[in-house]
Amino acid sequence: MYMKVRIDGTEHEGTAVEILDHLRMAAFDPTEYPDAGSYLRQLRENFIRATDLECVLPPSGLERQARAMFAQLARAGAMEVIDDG
Repeated sequence: MYMKVRIDGTEHEGTAVEILDHLRMAAFDPTEYPDAGSYLRQLRENFIRATDLECVLPPSGLERQARAMFAQLARAGAMEVIDDG
């Protein structure tokens, strides 16, 4: 499902997994995370560490998990969800 987000003034669009993978590739060392799933786990751990907030993701489905992570980041003010499909 299509979505559009804004992070630090830059807009990203596509499915949540496509956006997640784009963010992974833009990371300092994208080879550190071999796939979108591993990057999502790292993003979640950093979110919890930085905010001291819980971050519960659906038990399955990378697309659903990524969308839930983006919703958490938006609530914390780290990104803006422009279009949620």
